[in-house]
Amino acid sequence: MGLFSKNKKKKVDEAIEKKPTSELIFFESLKTDEDKYLVALADRMMDGQPLILNFDTLDIDQANKVIAFLSGVVYAQKGEILNIKEKVFMFANHDVYEDGSMDDFLKEIVE
Repeated sequence: MGLFSKNKKKKVDEAIEKKPTSELIFFESLKTDEDKYLVALADRMMDGQPLILNFDTLDIDQANKVIAFLSGVVYAQKGEILNIKEKVFMFANHDVYEDGSMDDFLKEIVE
């Protein structure tokens, strides 16, 4: 059994899959629109982690850059963008609603 065995990865993947989607959410108040940071956010989303991002601290050009970039990622994942509040958006892939926990979570924070 090597350092990079498939069994270890499978156990980690199973542990992530057992968590309700609402517990995997990544919350962030954006402070920058640097490419390296945006790619890290995209990687999180492609790994199945929904992003809830607050755009308050960004100027309009920075916010547009982030939204344009993440919109492409959302499109590639067949996901969706949800406007939660003014300047707060959720970016998620297509299967965040499968276990029902995300619907419950969103009902709580929107009301």
